[in-house]
Amino acid sequence: MVHDLKCDPIPYLFASRRPAWVKYQTLVKIIGKSEDDPEVIHWQEKRDTSAAVARLRAKQAPDGSFPCFPWMHIHKYHFHQMLEMGFGLEDATVRLSAENLLNYQLPDGGYMHPVGRRVNVPNPEVGWAACVTGYVTYALMQLGFKDDHRVAAALNVMMRKQRDTGGWSCNTYVENAPYCILSGTPWVFRCLAEAGMIGKRSRITERALEVFNRHKQKIIRHGYQDDHYYRCDETLLLPSLYAIGFTKRHHLIRDFRRSLIEKQQPDGSWLFCRKPSPWYTIEVIQSLRDMG
Repeated sequence: MVHDLKCDPIPYLFASRRPAWVKYQTLVKIIGKSEDDPEVIHWQEKRDTSAAVARLRAKQAPDGSFPCFPWMHIHKYHFHQMLEMGFGLEDATVRLSAENLLNYQLPDGGYMHPVGRRVNVPNPEVGWAACVTGYVTYALMQLGFKDDHRVAAALNVMMRKQRDTGGWSCNTYVENAPYCILSGTPWVFRCLAEAGMIGKRSRITERALEVFNRHKQKIIRHGYQDDHYYRCDETLLLPSLYAIGFTKRHHLIRDFRRSLIEKQQPDGSWLFCRKPSPWYTIEVIQSLRDMG
């Protein structure tokens, strides 16, 4: 647990009205209990048999997709909800959905942005979208696809596509958005950092830090939070900077860390999109704890 928080967040996360998955994730991710701990097993079973999980499973099509955008369901929709709850590739629903996502990869390794409200066949002429590619790839890496050749192809695209401005953006909106601080740049940076493909002194890192420095106060003030997917907040950037090798002495880490601690609410929670969020509270605690 982080020692300099305003108050203990565990009572908030373990309040009686919290879903079983929140208590399971708190025990495993925050408290650090093992999967064979009786209390962990209890809340895992409660999670697995909950009505919320049953409803999610019922919405999945035989090909692994859900009734929404083919890859956009990886954020605030069904697939992302399964990841939030702590399900991994051992779960048939998650595994089938992850394999379905890979069907939408472009030949060069990226993913295109959905066009209209329909399932789009990957079209190389449209080109990649930094935000979709970054978010999909990061989720697949977390699920264990880090060494998969398809994930490697996506990472290679990210390495090649940094713009002169220091960030990343998709082909469609490049004229109006020379870099996408809202989503594309932070997610691509997170992927490259977690994959160990960039270091403290690499040119890619130096140029990306220029973007984050330029937007630091806006990131601290509101994090560009729109939903789980469209965001650029401290919880995305702190782990990335830490993975690259920066320490608490770096000014961005120091300021982002202080900002998160100051944002803790009296009940122990953190707000996401201006509302108390158990999911985001767990994200914040993990980000702060990883920094020591």
